[in-house]
Amino acid sequence: MATQAAINGEAFDAETILANIRALGPSIAARSQELEELRRLPGDLVADLKKTGVFRMARSRAKGGPQLTLLEELSYHDSSVGWCVKIGADSGLMAEFLSDEASRELLPHPDMTTAGQFTARAGRLERTQGGYLLSGRFPFGSMVDHADAIMSGGMVWENGEPVLGENGLPETRLAMAKASEFTIEDSWDTHGLRGTGSNHYRAEGIFIPEAQALLIDEALFAGRQPLYSSGFNWVTTMAAVPLGIARRAMDEATGVIAERTAGMPPRPMSEHPVVREKIAVAEMRRASAHAFLFGAAEIFWSELEAGKPSLETRGRLALANVNACRMAADVTRQLFDILGAHAIFKGNAIERLSRDAQTLKQHMIVSLPHVEHYGAMMLGTEHPSPLY
Repeated sequence: MATQAAINGEAFDAETILANIRALGPSIAARSQELEELRRLPGDLVADLKKTGVFRMARSRAKGGPQLTLLEELSYHDSSVGWCVKIGADSGLMAEFLSDEASRELLPHPDMTTAGQFTARAGRLERTQGGYLLSGRFPFGSMVDHADAIMSGGMVWENGEPVLGENGLPETRLAMAKASEFTIEDSWDTHGLRGTGSNHYRAEGIFIPEAQALLIDEALFAGRQPLYSSGFNWVTTMAAVPLGIARRAMDEATGVIAERTAGMPPRPMSEHPVVREKIAVAEMRRASAHAFLFGAAEIFWSELEAGKPSLETRGRLALANVNACRMAADVTRQLFDILGAHAIFKGNAIERLSRDAQTLKQHMIVSLPHVEHYGAMMLGTEHPSPLY
């Protein structure tokens, strides 16, 4: 999509945003250890990221954005930054799904960010006049400290009973409110992706107007421009993160191998057959996952522009997302093993990247129970979620 948007004199297209990211990239990479210790993105870095245009990538041209999907470049420089921008840039999608009035209320500027997730079982939406009262405690609020608006899933209740939808299941909605109405807990102390600040957040009777409580169904995506006409453009953009992690890990490992010796008697690591073989296998795995994802995405997009992608096309894209996450975990682990004791120290890039990749692989939508659904899609059975 060759797009360009201008607002307040600022122009952003794909090339400009990518150039801005690459210019900022080295300073991002230099702060990775700081991010790990802080356990969230610092405010000045978020401000710098906003200047690059990354948070407005998914905004429609009508709302001041370039109408783009995400890039792996950010995750190459730092996994946590890449993940946070993926989450924050979902504001562009949400601004389209909300009514114009609700969008102006919650996300009036294209560089505003969202946080939160659709975990319906964690929330309760009690029907009241004009909307709902949201209560619950929600995990994984990536970059929630810097969000302008927060979203939370919840089951709808009325008169002490859950409301059932047409399918006989409890009705669930995605509620959105200004971030200032939520309470944020300092709970993020993890194995990897430590800099994402994915803290728990709580809602205690927050009033959610009807227009800010979205029913996630096929009607939400109907009649929209391609970028906003499928939930896949919401959930599978996370694949940019493992691709960036793996590419950075390969560059880090080959750089170390070029400079070090190993064995007895010592000789350049690059001359050891086992090192050469493992590097070859890692690169085949990385490049294959990259090609699978981009190939599946191109077919998906071409079918999306023409209408609704086929079930098989959607299943393949979902599997490409899973494969990218598994690949990054496998490749970083292989490279960790190649480098031996050199990789075990705090601050070592491969040590951090392997933890980040393993943590990302634990995400719900790439977990084994969901892979079963993707396999079923390949066999002709629709996914139970309207996002797919």
